[in-house]
Amino acid sequence: MPDYYCYLFNQKDSEYTLNHLSRDDIFKSLQKEEHEQPTIGLYTVSGSESGLKSALYEKSLLHGFDYCLLPKSQSFGPFRLAVFDMDSTLIPIEVIDELAVQAGVGEEVSKITESAMRGELDFNQSLEQRVRQLKGLSVEAINAVKNQLEFNPGVEAFCQYFIRQSGKIAIASGGFMPFAEELARRLPFYQVKANRLIDANGVLTGEVEYPIVNAAVKTESLQEWASVLGFKAQQCIAVGDGANDLKMLQEAGIGVAYKAKPTLGKLADCVLNVGYLNSLVDLLPLIEQRHRV
Repeated sequence: MPDYYCYLFNQKDSEYTLNHLSRDDIFKSLQKEEHEQPTIGLYTVSGSESGLKSALYEKSLLHGFDYCLLPKSQSFGPFRLAVFDMDSTLIPIEVIDELAVQAGVGEEVSKITESAMRGELDFNQSLEQRVRQLKGLSVEAINAVKNQLEFNPGVEAFCQYFIRQSGKIAIASGGFMPFAEELARRLPFYQVKANRLIDANGVLTGEVEYPIVNAAVKTESLQEWASVLGFKAQQCIAVGDGANDLKMLQEAGIGVAYKAKPTLGKLADCVLNVGYLNSLVDLLPLIEQRHRV
């Protein structure tokens, strides 16, 4: 069985967490490692990756902690590119749901969004289905929703830290460009990729431009940006919350599930359900130290 480093953080009581983990057979090999970061518990553990990730995800929800599980033998860093999903990751809302409220179809669209985020629907079809519901909505509604935009807690602190480390930040979103561009006015995102709604005579037509920014396009965007910048996959981080982000998270050196649906949370390298993105400020240097080439 391969060995992993298990990083535990944002826990109220580290001894409580450790005691509950060690009761489970899958964590019998858990051994504490000494290091100099007091807010993070570092352990080694052996087992199957899928089994460990699934068990950690369930335990984290039950006992309240965040974690990363990374192969000891794999190198990571120095981290130089962070690619984010937008809706429910950088910002606390799903903008299409807010536009739907403006159009008077909020409940119908929200149900489709939730199902798509869980991976139960084809993303392209679900997006087209939701956008059709917006037909006839004034483009002024876009400005109204833009005015509601705010970053999730910890986003600005983490992005500012990452930029100070000579990193680049980017957005790859299945949401819409006016909102991604608005966020890029507030933080210096290197690139933004998102869908474009079609309008005519000041109202939405109920259509979206092709190609749709889906899981494959998100992944290709990360690959392209990393290649242009000369970064390896191990230097990249991807952050998302839904099934549509899985491929992008798997392409990056480290994939972070943020307040994510179980479909994504059980497969991600790192899971943030308790804390916020600024938790990564202390975590990334420790990962770079432990996984240095």
